Amino acid sequence: MTQPSTRILVLGAGVAGLLFTLRLAGKVAREPVQITLVDESDTFMVRPRLHEFATNQHVFRRSFSQILRKTQVQFLEARVTSLDPGQHRITVQDQQQQHELEYDYLVYALGSMTDRQSVPGVAQYAYSLSARGPLSAAALRETLPTVQARGGQVVVCGGGATGIETAAQVASVYPRIKVSLVTQGSLALSWGKNVADTIRRRLVSLDIEIVDQSTVRAVRAQSVVLDQERELACDLCIWTAGFVVQPLAWESGLAINERGQILVDPFLRSVSHPQIYAIGDAASPVEDPGVPHVRMSAFTAGIMGAHGADCLSAILAGKTPKPLSFAYLAQAIALGRHNAIFLALSPDDRPRPPYITGRLGSLTREAAVNFVVKATLAQRRFPGLFTWLGKGRYEQAQRQFAKEEHPPLPAHHLS
Repeated sequence: MTQPSTRILVLGAGVAGLLFTLRLAGKVAREPVQITLVDESDTFMVRPRLHEFATNQHVFRRSFSQILRKTQVQFLEARVTSLDPGQHRITVQDQQQQHELEYDYLVYALGSMTDRQSVPGVAQYAYSLSARGPLSAAALRETLPTVQARGGQVVVCGGGATGIETAAQVASVYPRIKVSLVTQGSLALSWGKNVADTIRRRLVSLDIEIVDQSTVRAVRAQSVVLDQERELACDLCIWTAGFVVQPLAWESGLAINERGQILVDPFLRSVSHPQIYAIGDAASPVEDPGVPHVRMSAFTAGIMGAHGADCLSAILAGKTPKPLSFAYLAQAIALGRHNAIFLALSPDDRPRPPYITGRLGSLTREAAVNFVVKATLAQRRFPGLFTWLGKGRYEQAQRQFAKEEHPPLPAHHLS
C-alpha cells in the first residue's frame, strides 16, 4: 500500500520562501512529500536589487519554472486570499479563478511590504519599490527617464537603508533629476555618527537635498507636504518609509505581535498553530535566538528559510529539531552606482569599524548580494550547504536568562 504524501504549502517565494523550498525539497527528495510553492509573481528577484531595477539597470531575474526544473516542487502563480488554519486550507486567486488548497504543513513566507496606508495620498500618488504594479519599481523604469529628460524633481521619503539607496541611485543614474531625501529623524544616525557622516557626505556630493527632522503629512500629485505647512514640489514621490506585513495572519487568527508578524517558537512554528511555520520578515521569534532584535533583511530571511527547512525535515524524519540561533555579520548600504558603505557588525547587530567605502564598498556589497542569490539557488543541488555563524548563541542566551531569573545564592547561604 502506497504511503500518502505529506502536503506542504509554501506561501511566498522571496529569499526565505525559495531557499526553504529548495532546501527542503533536496532533503526529502526520497520521501513521500508533495511541495507546492505559491507566489503572485512568476519571477525571482531579490529586494536589495530593486532600487537598481527601478533605474533601468540590469539585475538578476529568473523564472520560478526554470529554478524549480528537475525538482518535485509544483509552482502556482497566484495570490493568497484567505487562510483557514482550523481546516488546514487556503484559498488562492490566479488569473482565471479561485482555488482551494489543503495542507498538512503550511510555511508562511509572505514577507513585508512598504507601508502605503499611514499617510494620506501615498497610496494614490507615491511610487514604491515593490517589484510590480502601477506605482512600482517596474513603473519607475518607464517614468524616471522622462523626468530626467525635462530636468524634473523627485522626492524620496524615508531615511532608512532603502530610502538612502533609492535617493543615491536615482541621483547617480539620472544626474539631471533634482533629488530630495526626507527623513523623520537625523539622517542615518542609528548606525552611529561616523557612518552617518560618511553617508551624508556621499549624498551631498550627488547634489541630493537632505531634509531631515521632518515629518511627511501628505503626498499630493505634484508635491509632498511636510510639517509646519512646508511643501516640496516634485514630479514624483518615491515612498520607502516603513515596512508592514500583510494582514492575512491577523485575519486568520494566528498569534501575532503588534506589527502583525507571526509569533514563532525556536523551531519557527506558530505558537498558536504548530502546523504552520513562519519565516523571514513575516515571523517574530518569541525567544531570543542569540540576537536581541531580529531585523528584517535578506540575510535574516536566508537564515530563517534554511533553519525552517532543517526543522521541518527533522520533524518529517522523526527527529528533534534544533532551536534557531545566529549572529549578525555585516550590512551594506548602496550609495549610488559603484559606491557603497559596508559595515562589519557585532553579533548583536551593532556597527563596528573599520568600514569599507567607495568603489571597494560597492564591490563588497555586490559580492554579499550575489552570495544571497547563489546560496539560495544552490540549495537545489546542495541542500544543507548554506550555513551561518552563531549557532551556539541561543543556548548562551538561555543560560544568561536563567542566571537573571534565578541568581546564585550568596556564599554564606551555602555554608
